[in-house]
Amino acid sequence: MRSMIKRCFLLTVIMLVVLATGGSAMAHSEMSGGQYFTLIDENSNVIHLTGMMVNKGDEYISADNSRYRVVDITGHTARCVYQGKEKMPVISDSNQSNALGYSGTRLAPVAANKKATVAIYHTHSDESYVPGDGTESVNGKGGIYDVGQALSKRLQKLGFNVEYNHNNHNPHDVNAYSRSRKTAASLLKQSPDVILDVHRDAVPAEQYNTEVKGTEATKVKLVVGNQNPNMKTNLEFAKRIKAAMDKKTPGLSNGIFIGKGDYNQDLSPRAMLIEVGAHTNKKSDATEGVMLFADTLPAVLGINTVNANNATPAAKPLSTQNQGAGTTILIILVVVATAAGGFYLLNRGSTGK
Repeated sequence: MRSMIKRCFLLTVIMLVVLATGGSAMAHSEMSGGQYFTLIDENSNVIHLTGMMVNKGDEYISADNSRYRVVDITGHTARCVYQGKEKMPVISDSNQSNALGYSGTRLAPVAANKKATVAIYHTHSDESYVPGDGTESVNGKGGIYDVGQALSKRLQKLGFNVEYNHNNHNPHDVNAYSRSRKTAASLLKQSPDVILDVHRDAVPAEQYNTEVKGTEATKVKLVVGNQNPNMKTNLEFAKRIKAAMDKKTPGLSNGIFIGKGDYNQDLSPRAMLIEVGAHTNKKSDATEGVMLFADTLPAVLGINTVNANNATPAAKPLSTQNQGAGTTILIILVVVATAAGGFYLLNRGSTGK
């Protein structure tokens, strides 16, 4: 009897730990073998395609700012219900105006008297583009690094400091985010204003093909994890990025996907996962798309790239909703301590009998 009670107690503890960590390992799995999810509305109209795993409760803000929520999944089809038009931030033509508006939200502009810093890394280091790399996956460093390099060079040209980490996090499996977490944490030591995890999707090319100001490119999708303490601030940041893309580079945005997982975004309120095209898109189009994406970041952060080497707007310290990763760790420690206490009392009571 005592053995059965102990096993039940241990099972309960394990379940609590999984809940405390958000079950993110399972959430980070993706489709394989060229398969993908199709999101449809109440009238069976296709609203989005994604190679990411889709779960009930996931949401999608489309290019026209319509918000949908997944309510049912059959096979690889996710039925969604329209939630209404998402209210988006207003991006002014004046970066200073954007900075002033930004400071009144949960996210402040970049700190004064320093150049803004953007950190870049790739959780899925193998991702590649068939038109350009000849394959969708490279065992070493895939074509996604060429896209990351294009992003880095463009940001540097705009006056940003760039911390580009080339660590390899292969294999491409559910544990990739655990491996890349160490990289993201090391990049945070550089106090970046933005940290970007650059990916590509795995859907038909038509989902990302676009033309922006006469230039062929791929669209860029933003991904926010809904199982992390910074979710609200991450989503606010994503909405600012999308609003800037809609104003300055119309046609570039492929919406915002809000999915199960954390994607290491609990580490920073300005951590963002971006999907630059799909494996079926030309890599040259993906590099054009990511450079256009880079052009929107000054407006997002409220800085003036003309004076990027000089002081930027005064700001409040970067805020977070709470302690982020520290909160998750604290929850786990409390659960473990409770378990230890429970086992002690259980054994003590059994001995007394």
